[in-house]
Amino acid sequence: MGTTLSFAAWMIVSRWEDRVAELEFSLRANNVASALQTGLNGYFDNVVALRALFESSAQGVSRSDFAIFADQLLPGQTAILGVSWIPRVMRDERAAHESAAVGEGLVGYHVKTVTAEGGMVVSPQQDEYFPVYYTTEGRSANQVYGLNLGDTEIRKQPLERARDGNLLAASENFVLQSGTADRRGFFVVLPVYRRGLPHEAVDDRRRNLLGFVQGVFQSDAMVETILGGFKSRVDLYIFAPGTNPSGLPIHVFSSKLRQTPSEPKPQAALNTGLHWSGELKVADIQWKLIAVPFGGAGTASDAWLLLIVGLLLTGMVGIFMWRSRRYALYLSRANRKISELARTDTLTTLANRREFLDQLAASFAAGNRAASPFAVLYCDLDHFKDVNDTLGHPLGDALLRQVAERLKKTVRDNDLIARFGGDEFAVLQTDAVDVATINTLARKIIEMLATPFSIEGSEVQITASMGISLYSAQLSGPDAMMIQADLALYRAKADGRNCFRFHSSDLDLEVRERVTIADELRIALDRSEFELHYQPQVELASGRIVGLEALIRWKHPKRGLVMPSKFIAIAERSGAIVPIGRWAFDQACRQLKLWLDEGIAPETVAVNCSAVQFRGQPDLERDIADSLANSGIASDRMEIELTESVLMEVTQQHRDTLKRLRHLGARIAIDDFGTGYSSLSYLANYPANRLKIAQELMAGVDSDPRNAAVVRAAIQLARELGIEIIAEGVETQAQVNFLISAGCTLGQGYLFSRPVTAKRAGRLLRRGTIETAASQKRNEHLAAA
Repeated sequence: MGTTLSFAAWMIVSRWEDRVAELEFSLRANNVASALQTGLNGYFDNVVALRALFESSAQGVSRSDFAIFADQLLPGQTAILGVSWIPRVMRDERAAHESAAVGEGLVGYHVKTVTAEGGMVVSPQQDEYFPVYYTTEGRSANQVYGLNLGDTEIRKQPLERARDGNLLAASENFVLQSGTADRRGFFVVLPVYRRGLPHEAVDDRRRNLLGFVQGVFQSDAMVETILGGFKSRVDLYIFAPGTNPSGLPIHVFSSKLRQTPSEPKPQAALNTGLHWSGELKVADIQWKLIAVPFGGAGTASDAWLLLIVGLLLTGMVGIFMWRSRRYALYLSRANRKISELARTDTLTTLANRREFLDQLAASFAAGNRAASPFAVLYCDLDHFKDVNDTLGHPLGDALLRQVAERLKKTVRDNDLIARFGGDEFAVLQTDAVDVATINTLARKIIEMLATPFSIEGSEVQITASMGISLYSAQLSGPDAMMIQADLALYRAKADGRNCFRFHSSDLDLEVRERVTIADELRIALDRSEFELHYQPQVELASGRIVGLEALIRWKHPKRGLVMPSKFIAIAERSGAIVPIGRWAFDQACRQLKLWLDEGIAPETVAVNCSAVQFRGQPDLERDIADSLANSGIASDRMEIELTESVLMEVTQQHRDTLKRLRHLGARIAIDDFGTGYSSLSYLANYPANRLKIAQELMAGVDSDPRNAAVVRAAIQLARELGIEIIAEGVETQAQVNFLISAGCTLGQGYLFSRPVTAKRAGRLLRRGTIETAASQKRNEHLAAA
């Protein structure tokens, strides 16, 4: 009986262990499949966000609007080959469409069709076309511009499904038109209907279709990117319908524990052994997933012990089954924990972006059913990068955790807090019945975050900026609401930070205005719309002109004369400041050469340099050297003006650039001296030729003792360090008298001359001196004596 019982127990335990191993494998495979589905949905969210851009724009989306928005979506998304805008073009619109594309710079643009050999030819006449018009596919863009997606069934079918169903539709897996011949992938499209026209019925959708937004994905790169961090003992085979007659998978994700990759196998071979199967939802189609274990499903290693210890059969079976059940429960809890982690920020334990957007979508749907109104409060920490740079990333992470704890204590239990990544946080405020309630919460958060933090013995002071979007039934969806909150956050930062702003229609107008100015700046240089004005720098005692500061002006054909305060910040954000700055220095050198040839040149000409030029112009000193060489100007005749904040950034990140400029022989001036918050140690590390006292300090030297004391201290500091000093913004004779008595010999400002054209500056240089009314009386008095 003992032998019989032992053998029976061995059979039972062996089977139980097999079931446990199968459960473990099933959980692993399900986790891998869930991660793949979640990652794929994240990629598709970019296409949905792109449609929200087109739906939220009443004036249409320009090529530059598309590029700016797409650039925010794509960084780091290696599996996305590109996103595109595909308008619907009717037969009678084709000629105008092609002409407009050529006018926008797409040389030789035509609506094109792919031949059977893979070449591109001009499309024959048909009732409608769906050409690629905007795209971000980089160097391969010229291959796809004008490609008619309605010319073959493999491309046309997803367009028709997306149009008729108002849904995200995917193509079959095929060889992509862009890139190498062995690169396979698929595209997804989402319809965009004409704004304000109905699209509830199929006939309405077909009639009012405006076009499609498209995302192109590389299949193997997509899978490897999403699952690259998984080290589970699972091989995953992915089959796409209608793409491979041989029945082989389109991609095999091999376990990272393998020494060599797993070989592709047909479905029939995979179904013979232990396996897990499921579906992957790719837009509106299903891909087949089959997972097989790597290294076997486990063995009943403990079962043979029961044959040896037959007399302890009952006890050992009970213990083993208890342990197996406990392990199965552990796996189940681990699976639930993984699901929770997929929706939680690991650093702060707050909800992550995905969870927040899901909850926002649910609130939006409830709002459409007349539920309580709600609001999105979107904020980030001001200058958080400085905390990481100065205190280190561990303390920066500790600060983020404390910010999360303070937010939890500030909002109500039914409000949702999320960390979007980096220093960005968002609050979904429910039951936001009026603006006063939202205003109170926003003010509490701003004030709470402005209170100093104590982190590992260090006191950290930081502020936050916030943008607020209110629910409205007129909004197209959650994405439009997040765009509004982001625009309001941008306004809060532009208004000085440490504040909050509500979204308004004016913000949309401002954004369009900034985009328009950015577009116009890109062609302003080619149209010769910029010119330099020059403001004299004089010797205070005699009025002798010792130098000129070059100041850029924009002669816009419609806006008139545009001052730098209106366009320099936009030029810096768009990157246009680099070619503009290069042109300004080159133009100043050429003008100085003309004055040298006339014999009226000043001792120096100063040109301002932006911080963005140091970051975005790696060969800055080479460009300056080329301008000097081309103009035949000695390097010490040109002066480069940097603000204190720029110089601080240079000392931290671009030390070599400043050293090479000094080695070149160019003069360095520190502009707006006295208004910065940085340490004066940079004066010792990078000695400047000249300090320029800020206009803000000069405004009160003859009336405010504190301003006067600061200016005297700056003058004394410069004299101790052997640095020349000049005062900006000199507007009264009283200021001149104060500066002379304090030991400053040079100045510039409206008292002597406003910035003038090169022609008028030449006349001033021929005269040699600038006399104010007070200096004329003084000279007449001296002559009479």
